[in-house]
Amino acid sequence: MSAQFVAFLLIAFNLSLPANAFNGANASVGLFGNASSCPKAAKFGKGPPKSCTIPSDPNNKPASQLESWFTREMFEDLFPFANLGWGPSSCWPYSYDAFKIASRYFPEFGTSLNVNNTVYTADENKKRDLAAFFAHAIQETGENNNYLYTALPDQEASNCFYRGGFYNWFEGGPSSNFLNPETPGHSPTDGNSCTSAGRYCSASDQITFFYPCSNSTISNPAAPYKGCYFGRGGIQISYNYNYGQFQDWLKSVNITVDLLKEPNLVMTKMDPPLAIMASLWFYMTPQPPKPAMHDILMGNWNSGAQNSAAGYDGPIFGPTSLIINNECSGEDSKNPGGPGESRRIKAFKWFNGYFGSPVGPEHTLSCGKMPVKLNAIPHYQSYQPDWSSSWKPERCDCAPASYGGLVYYFDPNYYPASFVAQNDLNRKKCIETVYANPSMYFMDKKNSLCLNY
Repeated sequence: MSAQFVAFLLIAFNLSLPANAFNGANASVGLFGNASSCPKAAKFGKGPPKSCTIPSDPNNKPASQLESWFTREMFEDLFPFANLGWGPSSCWPYSYDAFKIASRYFPEFGTSLNVNNTVYTADENKKRDLAAFFAHAIQETGENNNYLYTALPDQEASNCFYRGGFYNWFEGGPSSNFLNPETPGHSPTDGNSCTSAGRYCSASDQITFFYPCSNSTISNPAAPYKGCYFGRGGIQISYNYNYGQFQDWLKSVNITVDLLKEPNLVMTKMDPPLAIMASLWFYMTPQPPKPAMHDILMGNWNSGAQNSAAGYDGPIFGPTSLIINNECSGEDSKNPGGPGESRRIKAFKWFNGYFGSPVGPEHTLSCGKMPVKLNAIPHYQSYQPDWSSSWKPERCDCAPASYGGLVYYFDPNYYPASFVAQNDLNRKKCIETVYANPSMYFMDKKNSLCLNY
């Protein structure tokens, strides 16, 4: 039965359908179309190799609850043009297998685990979680083919536009100016070296101590640098401190990899596959003063009294755009609209429509009217030397500070318990760095007697 005939019956007999009748597994016959109804995307490169290393998990993590409802068929219907137009492939960074393995490392993603809000049902929460993650992936690495809106009616164009996620591998793709023009990003290995513009090396005394950039080069004048920290992956982690923190997290789950030395492993490593995992890590992990995007979607955050009074609290979408790219410009009136927060909002609406889940109050879809932005919500954010005792001839210590740093303090009033549990280890890490490199804290043995202990 065609969607048009179903629509005729509804009008003729004044019938209605459940909100999710045409969503998820049934999307192919409803308002949201299916992948086969979309024009083919432009393809770049030579296509997947005939043989390759397929995604695997050395830790053999158990299946996530996500796999019980989000299937391979849904992934391939939603992302038919992934991997530069060739489609999901286990030989390349974006596939259901890679997505499945990555999600097993984050069992709260796309599930109802540790979600306590009463605004939405467990089923709605898990679908909204995926809708948010995919919405950001559309903006960050989608094909974003505006031409569809000149060739198709709006709804049909949207059905194809928002199926364009996980298209690009590298920032600036599909042909990135950060790479050698002869190998511009049409193979995952093209990102092994870059131009100076792609280095994205942030330096300060503390950043350089924790996450130093690689200065290695190769004999390729068009792209000589190995230490290249430009955006890679589904929502594109970038800069050395993000690669370094992701590397630290990987070590905590028994995966040893040197991403500061070889950042392109984010795109090429398959055991486990890192391209989607890096994006999920960024989505699921708070970096004070910013909560995790996932925790905002689930309502596991404290927005403060002023934001709460304005309706910016609980499980909402708007502040996630503030986290990922500091965007709060709102939604355009036309489709597809310009890039930025507008496109993230439109994508969030589309994916929730596909899944049959609610988007939430309209004003909370943008962070534009949020009274107090995330970095201005007062709370302790990092461990720093305990200046109240550093002048004493006793062991140096660290204490929570109200300003940011690279050794996080997860304030129990603002972050979930699983992160608060890391505080003791982080305090010890801070103390170790005080002794290892006191100068980066502007300490020496004359003005900080604790260093002599």
